[in-house]
Amino acid sequence: MATDPMDPATAVTWGPFIQAAYEQFVSAPSVVNPSAIKNMPAGYTLVRTIQMTDSFGPVQSRVFYGFVAVGGTPRTAVVALRGTATNIEWWNDFLWDLVPFTQVPNGGNVAQGFHDIYNTFGTMAPGQQQSTPAPRTFAASIAQAATEGLAAEVDPAGLPVVVTGHSLGAALATLLVTDLTATTPLKPQAWTFASPNVGDAAFAARYGLMSTVSWRIYNQVDVVPYFPVDIFDKYQPVTTGYAINSLGKAKWSMGCAHSLNTYMHVLSPATVPLDQACS
Repeated sequence: MATDPMDPATAVTWGPFIQAAYEQFVSAPSVVNPSAIKNMPAGYTLVRTIQMTDSFGPVQSRVFYGFVAVGGTPRTAVVALRGTATNIEWWNDFLWDLVPFTQVPNGGNVAQGFHDIYNTFGTMAPGQQQSTPAPRTFAASIAQAATEGLAAEVDPAGLPVVVTGHSLGAALATLLVTDLTATTPLKPQAWTFASPNVGDAAFAARYGLMSTVSWRIYNQVDVVPYFPVDIFDKYQPVTTGYAINSLGKAKWSMGCAHSLNTYMHVLSPATVPLDQACS
C-alpha cells in the first residue's frame, strides 16, 4: 500500500463528485440513467452511470448510485459513489453478518449488506434504455469505461483512476477498489470519506497488499466509521486511515459529524464553506 503523505487539497477535489452523485439522485430519484449529471465538476465528461438494486422487500427496482467521469489535468477517470439516501439503503447498512467476498481470491469476509448491494451493481452508457445487475462483471465494466475514456493504447496499470465515495458509498468504493486491483490491470486510487468498516481481518489484509494510493478519511466524532460493531470484534478497518476532528469546527450532531460537507470543510476550511445548518 502506497504511503505518501495525505494531501487535504487533493482529498477535497473528490468531494464535489460525490456531492454531484447525491444531488443527481435527490433531484430525480426516478431517473435511473441520466444523460447528464447535475453539478458535475467542470472539465469532466460523463462516460457511464452506475445503478444498483435494493435487496430488501418484494419490489426491487434499479436506482441511480453513481457515475464514471473523465477529465481534468492530468486526464483522470473518476468513479463516484453516493452514500445512503433511502430507508431501504439504511436497512442494507445494518445487515452485518460476514459473508465471503468471492469476487477476489482470498478476499476474506465482508458485511452482507454491502456485499448484497455490490452484487447488484451495473453500468449504463448515457442514453442506454435498460440496466440489469451484472454480478462478477461490474469491475470489468468499470475498467472498460475508464480505459476507453482515457487512452486505450496506454498500459491500463498506468492510467489515472480514482474511486471515491462517502458513507455507504465509501464501503462500496472499498469493495470496488479491491475488485479492480485484483481482477483487472487497473491500479486505482481510493479516497473514501466516513466509511464504515467493510470486512474482517482477512479482507483488510488483502486490501493492504494493494500497491495503490488509499486514504480512508474519518471524523473521530462521527459514529459511522466505528460500525459495524459485533460482539466478537471481527471487523477491522482497512488501511490507510486519516483522522480529522470536527469538534469546535462544526456544530456537533450525528448528522453534522457525518456530513460530507463537514468532512470537506475540516479538510479545507479556507475553500469549503460549512453548511449553515452545522455552523
